[in-house]
Amino acid sequence: MEIIKLETRRLIENIYVLLKGKNCIIIDPGYELEALTDLIVNRDLKVEKILLTHGHGDHIAACEGLREKFNIPIYAHEKEKELLLDPDLNLSSSMYGNISLKADFYVNEDTVLDFQGEEINFIYTPGHTIGSQCIKIGNYLFTGDTLFRNSVGRSDLPTSDSEALKKSLEKLKSLDDSIVVYPGHNSESTIGSEKKYNPFMI
Repeated sequence: MEIIKLETRRLIENIYVLLKGKNCIIIDPGYELEALTDLIVNRDLKVEKILLTHGHGDHIAACEGLREKFNIPIYAHEKEKELLLDPDLNLSSSMYGNISLKADFYVNEDTVLDFQGEEINFIYTPGHTIGSQCIKIGNYLFTGDTLFRNSVGRSDLPTSDSEALKKSLEKLKSLDDSIVVYPGHNSESTIGSEKKYNPFMI
């Protein structure tokens, strides 16, 4: 599986495009609709799904445009419905315009999806937002703004909860050390490295 990382120019948010042949899924498409469209068209890709780790504006800005252009279904956690719909809760009203988004499907930890033979699992990790989740595909974990390299996401925003974030980090600590972490901002890491060096995980 090939993983392409696109970094948004506006808010330095990571968009991930996972490819198997001409099939792909997109995780957290932020403010790069044009770049994503060019990638899809130039490589003649079939986008099966858009998966969201959480609903903040910098992670969802290109969702509606991609859905309109390519008829791609959007998946989010079931507890993120209200935040996705409300521009004040999802912070888009203070970023680059109001975004109100309704996902096509809402998932939870019991949901298992398929991507070309790869199992997609969801780990509910509230704290940064009430509906934050990590997306696990094989040995890769897409953590959104729950876990960064040597840091974590903010817990002082609408629907945030610092105690819930601590519990979510404990849940992630139980994962295998070899799992590669692809965060919503900054560079990659591993669960093992975070357990050693991240002050919020020690």
